[in-house]
Amino acid sequence: MAKNPTIKELKNQLGNDYEIYWIDLEKCLYRDYGNGFDLEISAVSHANRNCPASLYLWINHNTDYYMVKSNHNVGRTADAIHAAAEEMYELSQKLIARGCTDKKTFLKMKADLEKEGII
Repeated sequence: MAKNPTIKELKNQLGNDYEIYWIDLEKCLYRDYGNGFDLEISAVSHANRNCPASLYLWINHNTDYYMVKSNHNVGRTADAIHAAAEEMYELSQKLIARGCTDKKTFLKMKADLEKEGII
């Protein structure tokens, strides 16, 4: 495994669940969790491949996206990104179990979720 892989190398190492998309004028890795939540991985196409990755968990209900949580300074290796992506997936499952499946519900629950340390 490359120490500072390119976005294409990362996609290949992470597997077929990931795609390369342009998001906000930047090439990013993207994963649809298939449960109403999506993952954006940015800062992995920068010329400075020492730059850490940033992960963003989005709730997506009928194309009404809302960022639920971000995780910055994730390592640049596929292993580090995979571990952080799995944490985001687990968070999405916790939110679904609490009935949080759309932006409106999430915003109603956000303060409680923050108090409980869930987000």
